[in-house]
Amino acid sequence: MQIIVFLVFLGVWLLILWVGSTALEATGMQRSKARFQALSTLTGTGFTTTEAESIVQHPKRRKIATYLIFLGNAGIVAFIILLILYVRAGLTPPSMFLVLLTFAILLAIGLAFWCGLIDKLTNAILRHPGKGQVSSNLAVKEICHQSGDYGVLSLTISEQAGMAGLKLKDAGLRERDITVLAIERGSSILSHPEPEEKLLAGDYLLCYGKLAEIDT
Repeated sequence: MQIIVFLVFLGVWLLILWVGSTALEATGMQRSKARFQALSTLTGTGFTTTEAESIVQHPKRRKIATYLIFLGNAGIVAFIILLILYVRAGLTPPSMFLVLLTFAILLAIGLAFWCGLIDKLTNAILRHPGKGQVSSNLAVKEICHQSGDYGVLSLTISEQAGMAGLKLKDAGLRERDITVLAIERGSSILSHPEPEEKLLAGDYLLCYGKLAEIDT
Protein backbone atom coordinates (compact mmCIF):
# COMPACT_ATOMS: atom_id res chain seq x y z
CA MET A 1 0.00 0.00 0.00
CA GLN A 2 2.84 2.40 0.84
CA ILE A 3 4.36 2.11 -2.60
CA ILE A 4 1.03 2.99 -4.25
CA VAL A 5 0.82 6.16 -2.16
CA PHE A 6 4.37 7.11 -3.10
CA LEU A 7 3.63 6.49 -6.78
CA VAL A 8 0.60 8.76 -6.58
CA PHE A 9 2.75 11.35 -4.81
CA LEU A 10 5.38 11.10 -7.57
CA GLY A 11 2.73 11.36 -10.28
CA VAL A 12 1.23 14.51 -8.77
CA TRP A 13 4.71 16.03 -8.39
CA LEU A 14 5.56 15.35 -12.04
CA LEU A 15 2.20 16.75 -13.13
CA ILE A 16 2.81 19.98 -11.22
CA LEU A 17 6.30 20.21 -12.74
CA TRP A 18 4.93 19.77 -16.27
CA VAL A 19 2.07 22.24 -15.77
CA GLY A 20 4.48 24.81 -14.32
CA SER A 21 6.98 24.48 -17.16
CA THR A 22 4.19 24.70 -19.73
CA ALA A 23 2.85 27.85 -18.07
CA LEU A 24 6.32 29.42 -18.15
CA GLU A 25 6.75 28.45 -21.79
CA ALA A 26 3.39 30.05 -22.61
CA THR A 27 4.87 33.40 -21.52
CA GLY A 28 7.52 33.16 -24.25
CA MET A 29 10.31 31.38 -22.39
CA GLN A 30 12.25 28.71 -24.27
CA ARG A 31 11.20 25.17 -23.44
CA SER A 32 14.53 24.01 -22.04
CA LYS A 33 14.80 27.11 -19.84
CA ALA A 34 11.16 26.84 -18.76
CA ARG A 35 11.61 23.25 -17.62
CA PHE A 36 14.82 24.01 -15.80
CA GLN A 37 13.34 27.00 -13.99
CA ALA A 38 10.18 25.06 -13.12
CA LEU A 39 12.31 22.27 -11.66
CA SER A 40 14.44 24.82 -9.81
CA THR A 41 11.50 26.58 -8.21
CA LEU A 42 9.64 23.39 -7.35
CA THR A 43 12.66 21.79 -5.67
CA GLY A 44 14.12 25.02 -4.28
CA THR A 45 17.52 24.35 -5.86
CA GLY A 46 19.46 26.12 -8.58
CA PHE A 47 17.22 29.21 -8.60
CA THR A 48 20.17 31.58 -8.18
CA THR A 49 21.22 31.51 -11.84
CA THR A 50 21.27 34.71 -13.90
CA GLU A 51 18.41 33.32 -16.01
CA ALA A 52 16.19 33.58 -12.93
CA GLU A 53 16.11 37.34 -13.54
CA SER A 54 13.87 36.71 -16.56
CA ILE A 55 11.33 35.29 -14.09
CA VAL A 56 11.74 37.79 -11.27
CA GLN A 57 11.34 40.76 -13.65
CA HIS A 58 8.31 39.25 -15.41
CA PRO A 59 4.99 39.59 -13.48
CA LYS A 60 3.31 36.46 -14.90
CA ARG A 61 6.40 34.29 -14.54
CA ARG A 62 6.97 35.58 -11.03
CA LYS A 63 3.42 34.56 -10.12
CA ILE A 64 3.91 31.08 -11.61
CA ALA A 65 7.21 30.69 -9.75
CA THR A 66 5.52 31.72 -6.51
CA TYR A 67 2.95 28.94 -6.87
CA LEU A 68 5.65 26.40 -7.70
CA ILE A 69 7.77 27.39 -4.70
CA PHE A 70 4.75 27.11 -2.39
CA LEU A 71 3.68 23.73 -3.81
CA GLY A 72 7.26 22.46 -3.68
CA ASN A 73 7.71 23.34 -0.01
CA ALA A 74 4.25 22.01 0.87
CA GLY A 75 5.05 18.78 -0.97
CA ILE A 76 8.31 18.29 0.92
CA VAL A 77 6.56 18.78 4.26
CA ALA A 78 3.75 16.42 3.28
CA PHE A 79 6.25 13.78 2.10
CA ILE A 80 8.21 13.94 5.36
CA ILE A 81 5.03 13.66 7.45
CA LEU A 82 3.82 10.77 5.32
CA LEU A 83 7.15 9.00 5.64
CA ILE A 84 7.18 9.43 9.44
CA LEU A 85 3.65 8.02 9.70
CA TYR A 86 4.53 4.99 7.61
CA VAL A 87 7.73 4.35 9.59
CA ARG A 88 5.79 4.47 12.85
CA ALA A 89 3.11 2.17 11.48
CA GLY A 90 5.76 -0.20 10.17
CA LEU A 91 6.89 -0.53 6.60
CA THR A 92 5.88 -3.71 4.81
CA PRO A 93 7.90 -5.08 1.88
CA PRO A 94 6.09 -4.59 -1.46
CA SER A 95 4.80 -7.55 -3.38
CA MET A 96 6.32 -8.57 -6.69
CA PHE A 97 3.24 -7.20 -8.46
CA LEU A 98 3.77 -3.73 -6.96
CA VAL A 99 7.47 -3.82 -7.83
CA LEU A 100 6.65 -4.67 -11.45
CA LEU A 101 3.93 -2.02 -11.49
CA THR A 102 6.36 0.61 -10.24
CA PHE A 103 8.91 -0.37 -12.85
CA ALA A 104 6.26 -0.26 -15.60
CA ILE A 105 5.06 3.20 -14.59
CA LEU A 106 8.58 4.62 -14.44
CA LEU A 107 9.36 3.01 -17.80
CA ALA A 108 6.20 4.50 -19.32
CA ILE A 109 7.15 7.97 -18.08
CA GLY A 110 10.64 7.59 -19.50
CA LEU A 111 9.32 6.41 -22.87
CA ALA A 112 6.86 9.31 -22.97
CA PHE A 113 9.76 11.75 -22.71
CA TRP A 114 11.99 9.77 -25.07
CA CYS A 115 9.32 9.45 -27.79
CA GLY A 116 8.42 13.12 -27.55
CA LEU A 117 4.85 12.53 -26.36
CA ILE A 118 5.25 15.11 -23.60
CA ASP A 119 6.52 17.67 -26.11
CA LYS A 120 3.60 16.95 -28.47
CA LEU A 121 1.09 17.34 -25.67
CA THR A 122 2.75 20.59 -24.60
CA ASN A 123 2.66 21.88 -28.18
CA ALA A 124 -1.03 21.00 -28.46
CA ILE A 125 -1.83 22.94 -25.30
CA LEU A 126 0.21 25.98 -26.36
CA ARG A 127 -1.47 25.97 -29.79
CA HIS A 128 -4.92 25.95 -28.22
CA PRO A 129 -6.68 29.33 -28.52
CA GLY A 130 -6.36 31.45 -25.41
CA LYS A 131 -3.37 29.60 -23.96
CA GLY A 132 -1.10 32.59 -24.48
CA GLN A 133 1.20 31.34 -27.19
CA VAL A 134 0.28 34.33 -29.35
CA SER A 135 0.27 37.61 -27.49
CA SER A 136 0.30 39.94 -30.50
CA ASN A 137 0.31 40.07 -34.29
CA LEU A 138 4.02 39.33 -34.21
CA ALA A 139 4.74 36.65 -31.64
CA VAL A 140 5.39 36.10 -27.96
CA LYS A 141 7.85 38.71 -26.73
CA GLU A 142 10.54 38.59 -24.06
CA ILE A 143 12.59 41.70 -23.28
CA CYS A 144 16.28 40.79 -22.91
CA HIS A 145 17.67 44.31 -22.52
CA GLN A 146 16.20 47.80 -22.50
CA SER A 147 17.82 51.21 -22.76
CA GLY A 148 15.41 54.10 -23.08
CA ASP A 149 12.92 53.53 -25.89
CA TYR A 150 15.10 50.87 -27.52
CA GLY A 151 15.90 47.34 -26.51
CA VAL A 152 16.81 43.79 -27.45
CA LEU A 153 13.91 41.36 -27.53
CA SER A 154 13.43 37.69 -28.19
CA LEU A 155 10.44 36.97 -30.44
CA THR A 156 9.04 33.46 -30.41
CA ILE A 157 7.38 32.50 -33.69
CA SER A 158 4.34 30.34 -32.98
CA GLU A 159 2.35 28.42 -35.58
CA GLN A 160 -0.46 30.98 -35.38
CA ALA A 161 1.83 34.00 -35.73
CA GLY A 162 1.48 35.87 -39.00
CA MET A 163 5.23 35.73 -39.63
CA ALA A 164 5.42 31.92 -39.65
CA GLY A 165 6.20 30.73 -43.18
CA LEU A 166 7.24 34.15 -44.46
CA LYS A 167 10.66 35.19 -45.65
CA LEU A 168 12.48 37.57 -43.34
CA LYS A 169 12.25 40.38 -45.89
CA ASP A 170 8.47 39.93 -46.09
CA ALA A 171 7.83 39.88 -42.33
CA GLY A 172 7.53 43.67 -42.15
CA LEU A 173 10.29 44.08 -39.58
CA ARG A 174 12.60 46.28 -41.63
CA GLU A 175 9.72 48.70 -42.26
CA ARG A 176 9.48 49.17 -38.49
CA ASP A 177 13.24 49.67 -38.24
CA ILE A 178 13.59 46.35 -36.38
CA THR A 179 16.88 44.52 -36.94
CA VAL A 180 17.03 40.74 -36.58
CA LEU A 181 20.40 39.98 -35.04
CA ALA A 182 20.09 36.20 -34.99
CA ILE A 183 17.64 33.32 -35.36
CA GLU A 184 17.81 30.40 -32.95
CA ARG A 185 16.35 27.28 -34.59
CA GLY A 186 16.62 24.15 -32.54
CA SER A 187 20.28 23.61 -31.70
CA SER A 188 21.56 25.91 -34.46
CA ILE A 189 21.93 29.69 -34.49
CA LEU A 190 21.79 31.79 -37.67
CA SER A 191 23.77 34.95 -37.06
CA HIS A 192 22.80 37.99 -39.16
CA PRO A 193 20.26 36.02 -41.25
CA GLU A 194 19.77 36.82 -44.93
CA PRO A 195 16.56 38.56 -46.09
CA GLU A 196 15.63 35.39 -48.01
CA GLU A 197 15.68 33.28 -44.84
CA LYS A 198 12.26 31.68 -44.21
CA LEU A 199 10.83 32.02 -40.72
CA LEU A 200 9.56 28.80 -39.18
CA ALA A 201 7.24 28.11 -36.27
CA GLY A 202 9.36 27.60 -33.17
CA ASP A 203 12.09 30.04 -34.24
CA TYR A 204 13.48 32.48 -31.69
CA LEU A 205 14.36 35.85 -33.20
CA LEU A 206 16.82 38.08 -31.37
CA CYS A 207 15.80 41.59 -32.45
CA TYR A 208 16.88 45.15 -31.78
CA GLY A 209 14.68 48.17 -32.26
CA LYS A 210 12.26 50.63 -30.72
CA LEU A 211 10.14 48.76 -28.19
CA ALA A 212 6.98 50.65 -29.16
CA GLU A 213 7.38 49.45 -32.76
CA ILE A 214 8.06 45.86 -31.78
CA ASP A 215 5.10 45.83 -29.39
CA THR A 216 2.55 46.82 -32.07
